[in-house]
Parts: sequence; structure tokens; C-alpha cells
Amino acid sequence: MTLTAIAVEHAGQFMFPAELAKSRADYSEGRISAAELKEIEDDSIVALVEQQRKAGLSAITDGELRRRSWDLDFLTGLNGVESMCVKSGHIWQDTELGTVIPEIEGEIVYNPEHPIFEQFRFLKNLLQPGETARVTLPAPAHLLVWIMLNSNGNSIQVIAAQLAEAYRLTIKQLYELGCRSIILRDTSWNTFCDHDKLKRLLQGGLDPVSIMPMLTKVNDDALADMPADMERILSIKANCTERFGKASHLHPLIVNAIFNHANLSAFMAESATACNLLGDHEIAFPEGKGLILGVVDVKQPQLESRQNITDKIDSVLAKVTPAWLRISPTDGFMINDDAYDTSSFMPEDQWRKIALLQSVAKK
Repeated sequence: MTLTAIAVEHAGQFMFPAELAKSRADYSEGRISAAELKEIEDDSIVALVEQQRKAGLSAITDGELRRRSWDLDFLTGLNGVESMCVKSGHIWQDTELGTVIPEIEGEIVYNPEHPIFEQFRFLKNLLQPGETARVTLPAPAHLLVWIMLNSNGNSIQVIAAQLAEAYRLTIKQLYELGCRSIILRDTSWNTFCDHDKLKRLLQGGLDPVSIMPMLTKVNDDALADMPADMERILSIKANCTERFGKASHLHPLIVNAIFNHANLSAFMAESATACNLLGDHEIAFPEGKGLILGVVDVKQPQLESRQNITDKIDSVLAKVTPAWLRISPTDGFMINDDAYDTSSFMPEDQWRKIALLQSVAKK
């Protein structure tokens, strides 16, 4: 592979503009109506689409600007998945704190009225010929492993089948509406690199080794029978590379389970994670699959040097020859579920990072 094959990608999430973040707070406090908030969301997405266009990105998303949570907003749109807030008290805090988690209520089935369809229609109407409409979703394995960690293991196979079919029908409908690129963001593999979570699985009667293929299967089944022109990307989310080292005895099994996905077009991973996954030369990168390599940090505003980026690319290409290679930020630009942060990383920094990637790709 040569550098001329490299193009620039992104993970789908972009930072909220300050006006939208303020409007979210105003809506929560009852100062504006839902209709007023939607109008501001619409305007923000129109502006974001134009920014992506100017940045030279061919796959366009709505930036997840309508979402309160990167995963729960989509998951609770499926029939049978609800959310609940687990209160954690307010010792040393001025307000009651809590964590919102998913809750399974009966059978998980496709929802033809899922809010994501209306949201996608709005995005699709903004695009020009030659631009690809993309949607980012939490991978079904992300929810399935959460269920495994928080149940006694009963009916996991049934739930997995329901979940995969609900996803498959949802993605199929998105395709019918004009979507041609799906990113599934998969955090489930971190479970096998966390001793506490491994212990919880075993206490629930689940063998970590035996459930790895189940996670692969639920993702694959969700993408079954998709038309060839639907790009299907699995974004591997590993919070820290060292986690794979902590699970060294499971490393080959983890890598095999990830690479055994049959219904994907490509894998997306931060460069250090990719190098770690590819560290075992006995495990071959899947033939015909592309690789999207995260090479610029989404939490630090400082620009990487071009040499730093090309070194990351070279380190991966020394180990693998994917069908094609693209470069991207290491993750989405949304810092947290509050979507706007007053940290040193500001909205304009995300476009500086994209511009840097474009300059490297052109070289």
C-alpha cells in the first residue's frame, strides 16, 4: 500500500456549538419549548453539514447534535429498551446525582417510529450529489455485554437474537432512506481487559471465552443481508492500550473475535489500539477489509506534527496491508454527554485537526 491511497475520515461526533449547549440548558430549565430547541438543533446541523463539506469530508453526519447520550438515545428508541436513573445520593454535592442506565422491558423489537428516522431524513435533505449520508450507532454488542454484566445470564441467546434483528431492520430502513455508511461504536471488548468485569461475568455464570463469539455474532447478524453499497464500519473503543496487556492470556482470543466479523467493510481504531491488536503476527488482518486509523488526539488542542502522524501510519502498515487505509481523529470530538466543555479543546480545534489530516493525506 502507498500513501496515495489514504483519505481522511471522522468518527461522526462533533462538538456542540455554544448556542446549542446553552439552549439545551434552557430547555432543561423550562425556559424554551421543545419546538424552539428543535429549531436551534436544525440550524446547528445545517451549519455543521456545511463545515464538514468545507473540510473536505465526503461522509457527512449530523454530528449527533440531537443526542443527549451517545448510546442511550438510540437504544431506548428500540421497543423493549427503557432507561432508568440509579440515584447515587448527594453527599458533598449540591444536587442529587444519578447514573442513567438501560433497562430491558420485555421483548426487544424494531420500532418503525424510531426517532432516528426523522433525524436522518433531515440530514439527507441537506446533502449534495456525491456526498455520503452516514449514521453512527452504539454496536449491539455494547448493549449485550452490559446485559451480561447486569443479569444472571438467563436468556442471553434469546436477547441477542432479538437485539440483532431489531438493529438489522433499523439499519435496513436507514438504507432505504438513503444512508450509505454505518459506524457501530463497540466498547464491549474492554470487558475482557477489566478484571472486575471478568469477575462479574464469572459470578453470573458466563464464561468470558465463550461469550466473545456471541458479541461478534450479534454485530454480524445486525448487518446481515445489507446491500453491497452500504459501508459497514466497526469502531473498536479501547479506553487504554494497556488493557490488552493486562489480559495477555486472552489477547489472541480477543483479536480473533474482533477480526472474525464477516459482515464489515472496515475496522476503525486509534493507532495505539490498532498496533496492539496487530501485535500478534500469527493473527492475520481480515482479507478485503479496510482500516480507518485514528492518529490525532480529540482531547488535546495542540496539533500533532506531520512526522508524528506518518510514524503512526508506518508502524501499522509495517504489520498489516488492509484493502484500503484512511486516517481520522482518535474518536468523536464530543467530549462528554453534556456535549460542550469549557476545557482547552474548543469547537474550532476540531476543524484544525481535520485540516491537518487533509494536509497529511495530500502528501
